[in-house]
This record gives sequence, structure tokens and C-alpha cells, in this order.
Amino acid sequence: MFRDLQERVSARRRALAWVLLVLLGAAALTFAPRFQDQQGTHRAILTLLAAGGAFLVLKSLTWLLVDPLMSRRETDTPGFGRDLLVVVLYFLAAGWVMRYGLGISVGQILGTGALAAAVVGLSLQEVLGNLFAGISLHVDPAFRVGDWIEISGNVRGGPGRESFVGQVEAMTWRTVRLRTENGDTDIFPNRVLTQAVVTNLYAPSGLHRRTTRVVVEPHPDLHLALQKLTLALAGVPHLPGHQPSVVVCASDLGGAVLEARVWALGFRHGRAAVFHATRLLTSVLPREGFSLLGPHGPTTPHEPLPEPTDAMMTDLVRRLQLPPHWGKDLKPHLRLRNLAPGEGVIREGDPGESLFAVISGLLHVVKAAERTEPYTGLFWDIVAVLGPGEWLGEASLLTGAPRNATVVTATEVLLAEIPKAGFEASLRREPELLERLADLMEARSRPAEQPSETRRDAARALWLKQIRAWFALGG
Repeated sequence: MFRDLQERVSARRRALAWVLLVLLGAAALTFAPRFQDQQGTHRAILTLLAAGGAFLVLKSLTWLLVDPLMSRRETDTPGFGRDLLVVVLYFLAAGWVMRYGLGISVGQILGTGALAAAVVGLSLQEVLGNLFAGISLHVDPAFRVGDWIEISGNVRGGPGRESFVGQVEAMTWRTVRLRTENGDTDIFPNRVLTQAVVTNLYAPSGLHRRTTRVVVEPHPDLHLALQKLTLALAGVPHLPGHQPSVVVCASDLGGAVLEARVWALGFRHGRAAVFHATRLLTSVLPREGFSLLGPHGPTTPHEPLPEPTDAMMTDLVRRLQLPPHWGKDLKPHLRLRNLAPGEGVIREGDPGESLFAVISGLLHVVKAAERTEPYTGLFWDIVAVLGPGEWLGEASLLTGAPRNATVVTATEVLLAEIPKAGFEASLRREPELLERLADLMEARSRPAEQPSETRRDAARALWLKQIRAWFALGG
């Protein structure tokens, strides 16, 4: 209100206005004694002086007291509480000027003008409704500037229910201004907000569950589809305890409706997470042999990947520092996996008993972090980058320990997955190769500080014991 006027008027014009006000006050004080015999003129001059003095006092009081005290109130939106208090002070000052300068009592005006007050009140019903609704929004603030909110209800007065989502840009005594994700500006009267259902997408915790659905053709291995999708959705940034999940929630079109559930921090992150999850649903399911259903029937699953070649197995066992003949033992168990960008490979804390070797593409070892740029949400902090020729998951493969990190694909990736069953026959035949596997774990441990020789020997002995117990080798 008043601050908007200050922004539109230049500093030079404001300075000139103050100079003119001071000159008018000085002129009134100079010529007032000359009009003492003319009561009407004298009273008008006194009224102008009282009004000018009250204005100066209110300006000084606002600058010295009101603005400093209210500037740090986090629940106040810019200008609203301050302007409301200033309006009350101006009404009080106007009453004092009328009493002192004109000799008119405000109580008499209110008492004798009840009918006029009723007419004015009815004509200003909409304005007063917005004003008091704005006061209630600030007394019990459910949102503030910068929050993303969803407004649901009969917003436009039509027959149906509507929903609007936007970021709060400004709150005034009459309206709330929202900026939508498309860059549009929506202005809602305060009265409409108090009558609608308002969901603050940033409060209280900021975490809100978002869902997306697809329909798949009936399949006896539908439980495997849920497992594969749950792992793939680990690529969506998430916090521990709020991992993405997939459930069968209904049936439609003669198939099963799969619902992916992800937890998002704020509206824009929620939209990005839903887009991410939808892309994974529609790419992972056909790749794994599950047809999607639609109005025009099922989709065609993708062709399976070719079997690993002997050259690939030779290179793999060489990198793992294993005997060349182990390639034949591992080949029947090895499975090639072609993963899309942003797909989860392993998730921290999950059980696992397989090792992955990167054939092509890049993987990121990540940790979730909350950020406000480019928008408030969850993002992956990259801890390490894995490329062709590197491997991961050896601790779970050799000891059965839970996964100790979350790994997602940065690009399209071709992985070779070797399960525990691929190593069992070879280790039972050549148990002396346990030492090489212990060397593998020691090379991959990468401690922050170099331990002493005694501690290295103790760790090595523990690894050997865990590997023997996991593969039931005895000894």
C-alpha cells in the first residue's frame, strides 16, 4: 500500500514534497496570528497545522519505532502488518485533528450516522471481507512468501472443484499473489483463500508423497516387476526412511495398476520426481518383459540383451584378479543389464549378494542433500564416479553385508551382474583363492587413514572369516 507508493515516487520528488510541507507549515505559523479575528480562517489554519504536525509525528514514529520492531517478524508478510498498524494510527490522528481543529467529536459522528455507516458497510462488504480475511491469515499464518501452496475448492464459484498450485510472491491487505510453475501470475482475494482448502507444500516438514501410475498386463512374475521397479526408483533423490516404493493398487483395462510412490521436498521437486518416476516406469517394465496396457492394447516388450562373450568374460576375470578358467564357471550365471540414465543400481541398506562390473557408461555413488537452488528440493551429492572396467558391490557378494552406498546411473550404462551362485562352485573347488578375494576387499576399502599393520591383519582375518561363513566353506 504505502510502500508501493514509495517505490513509484522518486527520492527527488519525495524530498521536494517534504520541503513544500515545511514551507507551508512555516507560512501557516507566520500568518495565523493575523487571522485571529476571523474565526473560520483561523480554525482552518489551526486544522492544517494540526494535520501537518500529526503527519510528521506519525512519520517519525513509523521510522523510529514501527519499522524496526516489525522488520524481523518472520510470520509477517512484507508491508501488511506495518501498513495495518499505520492505518490505525492515522485514524486515531484524524480523530484528534477533528477534535482539536474543528471541535467535532468522532463519537458524535458515529452515533448520529448509524444509517450511513450501515450503508457504507454493506457497500464495502467485499473489501472488508478481504481485509479481515487477510488479518486472519496473518494472525494464524499457514504459509508465507516463498512457499508453494495448493488451493482446492470452489474457487471461481462454478459447479465443480478446482485446484491451483503456485508460489506465494506477495500478500497484501486484500489479495495474495501466486506465481505458477508456468510463470503466470494468479491473484486470489483473501476471502477466497479462507473459504478454500490450502495445502502448504513446504510445511510442516516439507516432505510430501507424490504418486504416478501405469497399467501392466497380468503376469505370473508380477512380484519380480515390483522388485525391479523399486530398485530402479532408487535413482530418484530421496532421504533415508522415505525411499520410493511400488505397489499394486487396483485393476484396470484387464491388467494391474502399479503405483509408484516417491517423497518430495516442495512442489517443484515433487513434479521433477514424478516425471523421473514415470520415465522409469515406462522404460524399465518393457525392458524387463512386462507389457504396458492402454486403450489400444499391450505394448511390445523389448528384446533381451545378448549373452556375454568369451572376450568379455576373459577381461572380467582379469580385472577381478581371478584365474582365467573361472570365466567358464561365471559365464552361465552372469547377466547383462542395460540401464537408463537416472536409474538406481543399488540402494544403501538393502540386502544384496551380487557384484556389478561396468562395461560402458558412468555410475555415480551418491548421498541425498537438501538444496534451495535452482529450487527447494532433494538432490544427489556425488561421492564418487565409476566408469568402464570398475566394479561395485563386492562386499555384499563376498560377505552378505547390506549395501553400504547408493549408486545411480549418470548415463546409459551396460552392467554385468555376477550373483553369489556364480562364485560358489569355483570357491568350493579352489578354496585357496579366498586370499585373492580378501585382497580385492582390502584394495577397495580405501580407509581415510592408513591403519597399522596389526589392524590390517585383523581386518583381513575378519574378512576371511566372513567370506568362509557366507559361502559355507568351513575352516
